[in-house]
Amino acid sequence: MARLRFWSLFLLVLLVAVSVVSVRAGAWSEVVYTKPWTEEEQEEDTVEEKPVVPADEKSEESEVLQLPDEPENSEGDSSEIDDFLLDFASLYGTWQIWTPSTVVNISAPGSGEYIGHRHEEGADQGVIVINPDGSYTMSHAAWAADETVSGTWRLSYPREINGEVLQAIVLLDGITDTDWAVAPSPNRKIRLLWAMPWADGSATWVFDSELVRP
Repeated sequence: MARLRFWSLFLLVLLVAVSVVSVRAGAWSEVVYTKPWTEEEQEEDTVEEKPVVPADEKSEESEVLQLPDEPENSEGDSSEIDDFLLDFASLYGTWQIWTPSTVVNISAPGSGEYIGHRHEEGADQGVIVINPDGSYTMSHAAWAADETVSGTWRLSYPREINGEVLQAIVLLDGITDTDWAVAPSPNRKIRLLWAMPWADGSATWVFDSELVRP
């Protein structure tokens, strides 16, 4: 009889335990609904809080990061180039070759010691005619007396004339079979130069005389 009671009591305890476990298992299996995710909430979550900077520090930082204003016209700006140096059409026409006056040193015969100097007046050396059709004629008494050369001309390449920023007219195969250049100068005068060629094909342009209108 005692055994029957024991087993009855055991079964009762077992049933109570099973019912408690089943209630807990059911609680874990319930679906939990959360608030839907929204873009606004994401932005709020991702925005980083910026540290508050005192007014004094802000002013110092702005002064450090501020860049100086660039000048409106820089030295390399092509707008500052004198139009006189680029107007090759103004070189068309007839020019007189004028050798400027100069001072010549006088040396003692034999020793070569300097004893004085003399002033030589300028001289008219010849004529250059530049035609708009690409042809020219040239005479230069200092290089070839009583000789006139005819040929064709071209415009100078960028910085061809000793690196200068200007537009010149190059007389091809002029007097003494040398290329010559009629080129403006920054002092607003017109120069005649001749080309001294180098082995690499480049040339140094040497001043010869000034050109003036007749």
